[in-house]
This record gives sequence, C-alpha cells and structure tokens, in this order.
Amino acid sequence: MKINVWMSALIAAGMFAAPAALSAQTQAAKTPKQAAAVKTAAKPDYSFLNGKTGTTNASIFSEEQLTAAMNKQLGSQIKNFVYTDSMASGLAMLKSERADFLLTGNIAADYIIQRNPEFKSVVFSGNNGVAMVLRGADVKLRNSLNSAIRKLKSSGDSAEMYKKWITDLPVGQEPAMPKTEKTAYKETVYVGVSGDMPPLDYVAADGKPAGYNIALLAGISKIIGRNIEVVSIDSSSRFAALQAKKIDVFFWQRLPDKSEQEKVKNMPAVQAFHKNFITTAPYCEFKTVFLLRK
Repeated sequence: MKINVWMSALIAAGMFAAPAALSAQTQAAKTPKQAAAVKTAAKPDYSFLNGKTGTTNASIFSEEQLTAAMNKQLGSQIKNFVYTDSMASGLAMLKSERADFLLTGNIAADYIIQRNPEFKSVVFSGNNGVAMVLRGADVKLRNSLNSAIRKLKSSGDSAEMYKKWITDLPVGQEPAMPKTEKTAYKETVYVGVSGDMPPLDYVAADGKPAGYNIALLAGISKIIGRNIEVVSIDSSSRFAALQAKKIDVFFWQRLPDKSEQEKVKNMPAVQAFHKNFITTAPYCEFKTVFLLRK
C-alpha cells in the first residue's frame, strides 16, 4: 500500500503542496501585474499526464477516486489508475507500456532510473517524512525507537548509512544484508519490510530484506537493547499483519507535516488510522514523483 493511509488522504484532499519556488517568486513580485505574470510562468504543467494510465500500489481509495483526486489537484486529465500489489508489478506495467507512469518516491525512482536510463521522473510534492508504524498501544516501544532515531541522527550514523546504502550505492551493486546482532534472552521486536521503496525499503532477489532500513535497524537494536527480527511482508498486508501481532513495527509510512495533518485530521481515513496506529518520528525524507518513460 505505497499510497498509504496518510498519502491517500492527502491526495484525495488535494493537499500536496505546489513547489516552494512558486510561492517565493509570487511573494517577491512588486505589483499585482508582476505577480500574475510570475504565477502564470511558474505554474507547474501536468498536461503530459492527460489521457494517460497511471499505476501504484493499492490504497484505501478506489482507482476511480484516486484518479479524480489527482486530476483535481493537478489540473490534469489522467485517464485512470491501475493498482498493483508491489513495486515490481508496477514497474513491469511501465516497462510493458500497460501503464504510462508510476506514482512512487524519489528514492525509488532515482534507484530505478540509474539502472533503467529509459525512464525519468517528475517531482510533484515537497519533502515527506518517512516513519515506522506501530499498534496504538505500543507507546513505550515507539518512544524507545524515537530515542534511538534521535541518537543515530545526532551522531551522524544515520547520515552515513544513507550515504553508503543509497547515495553512493554503485549501480552494479545491489544492497546487501547488514549484520544484525542477536543476544539470547533479550526481547525480540519483529519488523515488517515490504521492499517497495528500494534501496531504502528493499528485499533482495533471494527474498531477504537488505539495504538502508536494515542497517538502521541494526543501529537501533544496539541502542534499545532488543533483538530485531525482520519479516518480509506484502505492502497490502502490512496493517493486517500489525493488528494480528505477526509483526510489531513496519517500514514505511509517509508522515506529513503539521500543517497538512491539521487540514486532513477530520477525514475518516485519517481518524481510523489514529484510532489504531501510531508512528515514530521521521527517520529520513522523500519526495513524491511520477516515474515515466522518456
């Protein structure tokens, strides 16, 4: 469910922000005439989506609802969305021309483009926080994870992990499985990984989760004094697995800023989310993009 509860709600509400440059340039204009000229010149044009078919992982909204919401937000005329059950399925649709664009994050898009130069990406939202999700009752565990995230950020360790496993990852090298130490008699936290935002959230060809998130978990494990066991799960089953206590945490969830949260807090989907789940503080950021053929 790449377009997760928060992201789906924000799309439906038309809440994705326009590029910051537009606002800054408009405010800098001296006269109404200048302001109108700048706004007209800087307004993003999404007409390249007109009549096109998009794909992304299934969300809480129907394909028709997502299509209508995106068209309203972008001023476009997208033909339709077709949901898939994984990033791999969506990419296969794009390669076979059964879809014209894939809605995803810039981290995954950059990773794909480096290995598939026939694609390009177009950004349409600003920075979104990436967080982990827990059951609503697991506040103590959430607080421990937040403390560990803060320590890894302040020490610079998380930045080094990002550089190693994402920024500087050679194109010919896939993310590896960082070693996670386990100690007998320590409590184990089961973490679900879907692999739908490579190489941040990544599952290797052998089915084993790898890359940045696993390196981050290894660092968190040392700080909180608990064993971490990674469980591969499908995107569409993440919330069900969490509620059934098959896992205790899952990667990853889009985390909007406070202004966005305020605007969508009364939406049923958002209220249902808060009734059952909580999130950690963001551990990194991404932008939402369209991935399409050149």
